[in-house]
Amino acid sequence: MNGVLLFSMNWLTADLRTAVHTPLTPVLLALVALACGAIIGTEREKREKPAGLRTLILVCLGSAGFTMAGFAFTSNTGDSGRVAAQIVTGIGFLGAGVILHPRGTISGATTAASIWVTASVGMIAGAGYAGAALGMSLLVRLVLAVVGVYEGRMFAVGPAEIVSFDFDPCQGKTRVHLERILVDYPPATIGTAWSSITDGLDRLTLRVHLPRHHLRELLDDLVNVKEIKKVHQEPFADGRG
Repeated sequence: MNGVLLFSMNWLTADLRTAVHTPLTPVLLALVALACGAIIGTEREKREKPAGLRTLILVCLGSAGFTMAGFAFTSNTGDSGRVAAQIVTGIGFLGAGVILHPRGTISGATTAASIWVTASVGMIAGAGYAGAALGMSLLVRLVLAVVGVYEGRMFAVGPAEIVSFDFDPCQGKTRVHLERILVDYPPATIGTAWSSITDGLDRLTLRVHLPRHHLRELLDDLVNVKEIKKVHQEPFADGRG
């Protein structure tokens, strides 16, 4: 009984590379990294983000693999920290690719941060701290799921805004583009209505209830679509006389 309890404590708090002496320890740590990536990735996949389940599993698993390889490289002439530093640099490039877009706007910072923190979880797992990695991944999942709801309730101001966009349908291509932009925002905060109007244009009408900075981001993303010809927006109700 004491042995089982001791193993449980080792699993939760200790470095499994030294606490559990078995050749299968690297395999176990890789499986933990896979599970951690899946915990975070399922939330991103559910919200249809560019970095979803497969991406974050691979980021976490790759970070764990490089970290374990770093320990193998440790010698009198080198140290494992060099490999860890290169992981951080590489993930920075990957995150920048998620944020920057050809149209010149910046979005996807949360997705990039998810990649960044998932890499850190993988490094923790690869270093042998399986319990800490699992706890960290659950904490990240909690932040992604709960803080967004809190943010929307805490910082939403005024009544819903009604914004309409007249656009050239381009045989349905523009609607696909616009829907791809809207998927980045919670469905509960945006109501959509599509209609056809005169002069060969279609209209997207949005009923938006977002924090002010998120509303600006959404409008900026939409007006940068070249097929948008005209925007109709009701004035903000900021409550000031």
